[in-house]
Amino acid sequence: MKIQKEDIIKDIQRVAKTFGVKSLKSKDFLKNSNYKLGSIRYHFETWNNALIAAGLEPVDPNKIINEHRIEIKDDLLLKDLIRLYNEYGKEPTQDLINSKGKYSTKPYRKRWKTISNAFLIAKINFGIEIKSEVSKEEDEKKNYINVKIIPETIKPKSLNKPRVVFGEPINFRGLRFAPINEQGVVYLFGMISHELGFLIESIRTSYPDCEGKRCFDKDKNQWEHVQIEFEYCSSNFLQHGHDEKICDVIVCWVHDWKECPIEVLELKSVIRYLSN
Repeated sequence: MKIQKEDIIKDIQRVAKTFGVKSLKSKDFLKNSNYKLGSIRYHFETWNNALIAAGLEPVDPNKIINEHRIEIKDDLLLKDLIRLYNEYGKEPTQDLINSKGKYSTKPYRKRWKTISNAFLIAKINFGIEIKSEVSKEEDEKKNYINVKIIPETIKPKSLNKPRVVFGEPINFRGLRFAPINEQGVVYLFGMISHELGFLIESIRTSYPDCEGKRCFDKDKNQWEHVQIEFEYCSSNFLQHGHDEKICDVIVCWVHDWKECPIEVLELKSVIRYLSN
């Protein structure tokens, strides 16, 4: 049965009456009640809000024990968003965080403004686990075309029609198929560069292909200058004989150069974390 807000209020009043107090610490309530902190967060967001709703005095924040004042590390907050996603199969919302999360929504909003922003950072930093082989197969089938057989055909000798080649189906926003060359990489990067923290100043045919600024600290809004080279595969950089000292980042579709001495942004991996 779904827990009602009014039931929690009555139980807070019951415990307060038992202790004979006008205010009540959350730990004292939880020890003498069957309700969980998650249910309180879901309905009231904070313990003080619950106390006020029950007609009691809020807890003086100056009297909260020091351990509650310890600032939670970013990684712990972000990893809990990934945990919620893996357990409940959807992007964490305010209600889900308040009812099932380890932390309230307050530190998320303070550091990343919105829950969606925090979840995007969490996905980029830690990725999303596939719950099971079944769900993994379902995810792969979204863009996978089940080709049963590629039959041999009888081609006339006079047929010299060139084949038009496409990459794998990705259906990413307006791009139906994956890039198969450097031009496709440039187009895709242009679609998402702003979301990835890049401000582009110039695109050119001479090496390196692109110049701009990149945000390296979102909280402090700090940016750095970057020289970018576009390649279909990161190893093409080596084949083209480019000077690695001039380039800061290789933007590619496939990263296949394990010993690459330059930072690489593989778009094939990145777009998994961006919504269509």
